[in-house]
Amino acid sequence: MSQPVVGIDLGTSTSAVATVDEGGPRIIPNRRGRALTPSLVGFAPDGMRVVGDGARSVAEEHPADVASATKRFIGRRWTPELARSARALVPYPLLEGPNGEVRVRIAGRVLPLTQVSAMILGELKLDAEAHFGRPVSNCVITVPANFDDLQRAATREAAHIAGLNVLRLVNEPTAAAVAYGLTSNFRGRALVFDLGGGTFDVSILEVENGVFQVKATGGDPILGGEDFDARVVQWLLEQVADSHREAAARDTLSMQRLKVAAELAKRELTVSEAALVSVTGLGDHRPGGTLVDMEASLSRGDFEKLCEPLSERCRQTCQALMAEAHANPKDFDVVLMVGGMTRVPMVRRLVAEYFGRSPVVGVNPDEVVALGAAVHASELSERGGEALLIDVASHSIGVAVYGGGMRCLVAKNTPIPVVAREVFLPASAGQARARIEILQGDGDGRSDKAKLGEVLLSDLRAQTRSEAPLEVTFELSSEGTLSVRAMDLSSGLSQAVKLEQRTELSPTEVKQLRAEQKAYHKNQSPPEVQAMRSFSELLARGEQLTRALSEAAAPERADAHALVESVRRLVALGRSAFRSGNRQQMAEVTRRLTTLMETAAA
Repeated sequence: MSQPVVGIDLGTSTSAVATVDEGGPRIIPNRRGRALTPSLVGFAPDGMRVVGDGARSVAEEHPADVASATKRFIGRRWTPELARSARALVPYPLLEGPNGEVRVRIAGRVLPLTQVSAMILGELKLDAEAHFGRPVSNCVITVPANFDDLQRAATREAAHIAGLNVLRLVNEPTAAAVAYGLTSNFRGRALVFDLGGGTFDVSILEVENGVFQVKATGGDPILGGEDFDARVVQWLLEQVADSHREAAARDTLSMQRLKVAAELAKRELTVSEAALVSVTGLGDHRPGGTLVDMEASLSRGDFEKLCEPLSERCRQTCQALMAEAHANPKDFDVVLMVGGMTRVPMVRRLVAEYFGRSPVVGVNPDEVVALGAAVHASELSERGGEALLIDVASHSIGVAVYGGGMRCLVAKNTPIPVVAREVFLPASAGQARARIEILQGDGDGRSDKAKLGEVLLSDLRAQTRSEAPLEVTFELSSEGTLSVRAMDLSSGLSQAVKLEQRTELSPTEVKQLRAEQKAYHKNQSPPEVQAMRSFSELLARGEQLTRALSEAAAPERADAHALVESVRRLVALGRSAFRSGNRQQMAEVTRRLTTLMETAAA
């Protein structure tokens, strides 16, 4: 039996894992029976690691002991400006690592961001193994379309630490389009508007005969639901009594309570015109400090005024992409909404007005990315998947030139794979060595570029610049892996480097973190035990559903009674399969019962 393959959406706020079975792509519930796992990692007061819902519980009283929204910072260089801006979003400090990377301090521990992501991925791996009852390692992981090379490399490294083998990284909007296309047999030009917890992507794709070709992509890497929440938090803070407001603003626990309240209010305002917010215990939680309660009513109109600058950033990002792609907003056959923030009425209204059509809302925006990743993982595993996705370079890549600029070899939105060559001359006559820096980025200044690596050519013998032409070749694969070769055309000397896994952790630290994760994984219940436990919990939920439906169904509702009987028969069949250990029948019951339960929930 071949090993299962899964698709993983490693999100800023929540993450999900999915697979493809005979019924199509579906979310694998976590071991608590929920479709989504909060992207939270922390440590309980007893020092035990907690991930997901367990970490959310710890954050209620010890917010500084839990790392949240770390996807915002993974693969980025630490700067004082980044550390200061993070204070408004997260309760933990960002620290500079040994090689300039970002690390976080939670519960007295300093962790690399790749380790935090690895802990989340490791939890999803355990959930998948509990579902299948055997080891799972092969996967496709999604990333924001605007992630640069360093952020993608850090994501791969996190997966490696978690014991996962990444078949491919796929851009989140592309994965969403795959899920939509497979369920609707769509053909034409699609716009994917992906506003998640921490990042905003917008992509243009053309879909034909099962081939998804990305034409252009853009976005804002620091715009998402966390920013909308922060606006509400500041408004709520202004409602706190004057005598306690300053203390509450400095108090980590008070700010965490306001953040939770802000998120709940935002969710309430997606379905109601107003949200009543009540928060207790705000102020100074140190011994001897005083606390106050706060109640306020936030209307949808006031929420939209607070968040209007963020909405305008979404609009400007769309306008920039339209200009880059020479596209008209009215020319798309479908506009697909992805990410939990697209449930917000003002976001849907913005999209409908700008693109001149109502967006598609029939696909669950929180799950569609993981489902698309699972489809592509299945395609790669079974048929190679070579023709399914044709992506583009997310950022321009080039060579640093004298004066601080960059000569672009691969422009943003160039279809990949691609090979590009250009000839350069040494900076000065008689130069013996040439150091060729490879940069990535789209801004005008040097500070807007990330250094991916360098190639060093030695033994240049020409006396004049023109006698030593240097050819630089970039080869960017469909994976986004960049290989660079530099050649002295006068002598034939060359040097090549494959720029992959360019992260800031040393091999020794990676090995140590991987061993720690492996030990944690081993201490959890074996996959077989987890699978039996998960199946038993599924049957219990099935029995609860039959009772609830039986009590609620009107006597004349034949369809409801038929659903009750179908669920009851499947539960009985599942109990029999559980007692006999018939894994094949258990898998079939899981598939059919999950489908029925989803139907009942809808």
